[in-house]
Amino acid sequence: MHDPAAQHEWIAFDFGVTALGASFHGDWMLGAGNELEHIRTYLGPAPASGRLSLLVEDVLRLRDSGLDGDELNLLWRATDPPLGGSPEIRGAERAWLDRLLTVVLPVARARGATALPMSHPRCAPDGTSAAATEHRRLTAEVVDLIGLLDQRAEGHYPLARTRRALVRCAETVCSELAFRFLLHTANQFWSRLSPETYGRLEYVSTAFGHGPHVVDAVEYLIEQPAE
Repeated sequence: MHDPAAQHEWIAFDFGVTALGASFHGDWMLGAGNELEHIRTYLGPAPASGRLSLLVEDVLRLRDSGLDGDELNLLWRATDPPLGGSPEIRGAERAWLDRLLTVVLPVARARGATALPMSHPRCAPDGTSAAATEHRRLTAEVVDLIGLLDQRAEGHYPLARTRRALVRCAETVCSELAFRFLLHTANQFWSRLSPETYGRLEYVSTAFGHGPHVVDAVEYLIEQPAE
């Protein structure tokens, strides 16, 4: 779980499972023979065990959550780059998460993340750590921001279904994880962001302890008021 009090260089930009999903840009197959080979390349040679730990936690939390397969698929598809490219997991959502772990866990352990569990507690509804408490405090704000998402471009699935999956993730898994999926959803559907809404995104991102470039990836969506 990302601790809001912890500041690390690997969270200056998006991280965890949302960043991994977005890494499957349209030409990823030029550098890898299959999805798992791409993931190994994406993880790279650097010994960033903390960054890998956060990815493992995201995947474990989703796999062991009460989200159904359709909800997991909608969240994964929200990370897909605008032109597509990420693997299709519909009908095999938890199997896909287990496949991710077969690659990520050995790499993480080899780089010093030796205390990784095989399951991970949820933030919501009853996590007891300081980070979980802070994440739950922000759940209502994240859910409200999810409700502001609109649609100017076609996504893989109707926005209404994706919004419901985001809310379920925020309320039953982790609001911080749902917030990162929210940002990707806004990007995929090219949602309109007012300056006020963007300011709220910045506030919540800062409260989660994110780095400076997690939210500004959607800054281009801000609509300036007409003069």
